[in-house]
Parts: sequence; C-alpha cells; structure tokens
Amino acid sequence: MSTFNISIKNAGKLYDIELESNDTGLKFKERIHELTNIPVERQKILIKGGKLNDDATVSSLNLNLKQPIMVLGTPDKGLPSKPAEKHVFIEDLNQNQLNKVGMEPSGLVNLGNTCYLNSSLQTLFQINEVTDRLSKFESTNGVNRTPTESLTVSLKGVFQQMLKKHESVNPMLFLTLFRNVYPQFAEQERGFFKQQDAEEAFSQILNALGQTLKVGDLFRLSFKTEQKCLALPEETPKIDYEDAFKLNCHINIKTNFLKDGILDGLKESIEKYNDTLQSNTEYELRRTITRLPKFLTVHFVRFFWRRDTQKKSKILRRVQFPFELDVADMLDESIKEEKVSIRDKIRKVEKENLDMIRDFKKAKNESTSNPIEQQEEENMKLLSIKSKFNDDLKQVLPSNVNLEETTENPSSVYELSAIITHSGSSADSGHYQSFVKDQNDLDGNKWWKFNDDKVSSVTREKIETLAGGGESDSALILVYKGVGL
Repeated sequence: MSTFNISIKNAGKLYDIELESNDTGLKFKERIHELTNIPVERQKILIKGGKLNDDATVSSLNLNLKQPIMVLGTPDKGLPSKPAEKHVFIEDLNQNQLNKVGMEPSGLVNLGNTCYLNSSLQTLFQINEVTDRLSKFESTNGVNRTPTESLTVSLKGVFQQMLKKHESVNPMLFLTLFRNVYPQFAEQERGFFKQQDAEEAFSQILNALGQTLKVGDLFRLSFKTEQKCLALPEETPKIDYEDAFKLNCHINIKTNFLKDGILDGLKESIEKYNDTLQSNTEYELRRTITRLPKFLTVHFVRFFWRRDTQKKSKILRRVQFPFELDVADMLDESIKEEKVSIRDKIRKVEKENLDMIRDFKKAKNESTSNPIEQQEEENMKLLSIKSKFNDDLKQVLPSNVNLEETTENPSSVYELSAIITHSGSSADSGHYQSFVKDQNDLDGNKWWKFNDDKVSSVTREKIETLAGGGESDSALILVYKGVGL
C-alpha cells in the first residue's frame, strides 16, 4: 500500500498530511479538521473536479503532490453554538447590509465638463500598485510643498474616499489643484470650462505621480530604434534607445485590429540629411521593445487637427482590441526568446487555474448561510484561488522575479483591465467614460461602467462593442496588465 504526503494551505499556513492510498475523502477531511480545527461540514477543498466526495479514495483523486491544496473554511473556536437563525433574504437587508454584499464602487461628481478627468481617475484607481503607494505617501507640510506634492496629497484624499465606497465622491479640490499645475485644463469658452482630452489628462496625472510616487517604472516601455538609409543599404544603421509610457495605435483606412495599428506605429519613414550623399534622403525607422512594463497603456490615436475647422476631429473607424494581448512580435531579439518561453509556461498554469474555476462554478452551493456570510465565503474562495495561481506561477517564473514587487512583465502576454472611451465626433465635445474589470470576478465577465457619478455593472459583451465605428462609445485608452501579476 502506497503513502501520500499531501500539503494543504489554509489562511496562509501550510500543513502536511500523510494518507494511505485507500484512505477516503472523509478521512482526508478528518485529518484537516485535526490540523486546522475546521469542521468537516464547513470545509471547501480546492481540487480538480470541484467537490471531494466522502467515499472517494485518495489514490483516485489525481492530486498534484508538488503543490499545496487550498482549503477554505472557518475554524471552530469552541464557542457555544448559536441558536438556529432564520434564513436572511436580500430584500430583508437594510442599506448598510446591502452595501456590504454589493460593494459597488464609488462614482465621481461631474463638476462641469470634467468627465475626461473622472474617467482618468477611475482608471488609475483600479491599479492597486498606484493606490497602495498613494496611501503611504507622506509629503512636506504647508507652504514647503511643491504644487505636484499638493496635487498628490489631494488625490490621496480622493482615493481614500473612494475606498470607503461612498455613493459618489466630489473631487473639487483635486480639480482646482490640477488646473493650477496644468493650466491648459483651465481653458474656458463663454465663461464655461471647456471639455478636455482624457488621454492628455491621464498622461499628466501619471507624470505628476511619477515625480512624487516614482510609479514610472510600472508603465515604462523601452525601445531600440534602428535608422536605416534606404538609398545606401550598405551603410551601417544608426542605433538609439528611448523610453515611452504608452504604445500608440495609429489608425488608417486599412486598420481593423489593435495590433495592426501598433505595428504600423513602430515603423515609419523620415527624411533627414545624409553626410555621404550630401543631401536629404529617406530613412526607415524601426522600433523594437526591449522592456515590457507591468502595466501596458495603449492609446488609440483617434484625434487629429483639422485646419479647416480649427478643431480636433475624430477618426470613427472600428478597430477591434483583444482581451488578451500578446506582444511577442514587437519584441527585440535580445528579450524575445525568454519572454515567449515564460509566456508559454504561464499559459499552461492559467489553463489549469481556469479549469479549477470552472469546476467550482459547476459545484452545487449547499451553504445555508445568509447573503453576507455567502459573500465573505466567496471572497475567501477568490483569495484562495488567486493564492494557488500565484503559488503555481512562482514555480515556473525565474527565481529573480518577485510577483509582488516587479515593475516589469516577465512574459509577453497581457490581459485587459481598464478602458477609457469617448463618444462624439470631436475631442472638444462628446463624453468620456471608463470601464474597469471587476477584480473579484473569476470569470472576467463582469466589468464596472463609470459614467461620472453613475456606476453600473456590464458584461464582457458590452466591452466588445467599444471598438468604435460611429459616434457612440469607442475605446481611446486601454490599460493592460501582465498576466499573472
């Protein structure tokens, strides 16, 4: 008879269990109870297939003995048992209880053509690394603060209010300071503040936070740039290196997909003076990526200046974007092989993780707890599955990659996490909104729509309609996050 040495993980602690091959699922649960004090009936064990039957033998479970098995449940603290409670239904809960169950994010008040700012703030708020650094920010006091420090302190206050999940938050102080630091956003017409470009606002806020919070590395791309003279192909190309904080997706009459527009933007022709020819001639300029950030910002270059109307007009063409973006074909050869290798390993772990999520979605919920307790249990399940995913990732990533601290993407693949959209035909008018992926939804099907102070839930199908093709909502900025980070 063979012996199985199984590791389990509960509430961040690891436990070792030794079982025989013919031991049953019930025996396994009893051993878990001995170690964690979680009653058998309260245990939820994350194994492939979703549910561990009491009469199943350990040898039939096909367990991965190299990875700990996640166990959910609250331990029995030996307290007297409570009297039986009646079932609690959603319609019976008061508003405070409903807020705890729903946990709907906060909206932002529109202070007069400020949807461009609200959509930018909602997008930045969903980036946990920015929010965490902001919460720890300390600056000099009073008159010794620089304008950028004052702006950062104000943003910290706005985000603290948003963390409390108030129905709506008024960002008036931040807006006032923002216009002081960047006067172009204080432009008025006929006594009213004008609509502004969300991409410009988003970039300026990031620029300010780069100075005060040093968040630049989270978004910084690095490029190798090669300039080649087309008239003298034998001439050695000139090599330069440069940084940027976004990828541009250029749109022309042939652009149908995001990657087409990005790749077009990485190649261009310029005219410059050539010493050998003693005249101006055409050069081909080609960029390849040498550093991938944790967060990849992609800008749809939809606005252009029209001389006849003296306004920024909008390219309305439909350009489809993926929920998962692989930039392997944009990488420099110096990093491509390693990034692709890690990408393939991550995708394997990702598939196994999705299989586990699918199994648990199928599993029947036999809980008799009230909605608040069910929500807490769902949150615990989410954290445990994410924890297992991180544990599995650490096994395939290079030893020098710290998932919690890295500012780079170790692979070439990203997942979409936020979008800023614009509706209308001109940058000086129309309306901006943001759409943010719900980080607590394991399927990736639930997104939050932020229309200033109006917040609603939408599905993945709605996100697919944001590719443009008219004056309705079309994606302007996409924020991607490295898969697994």
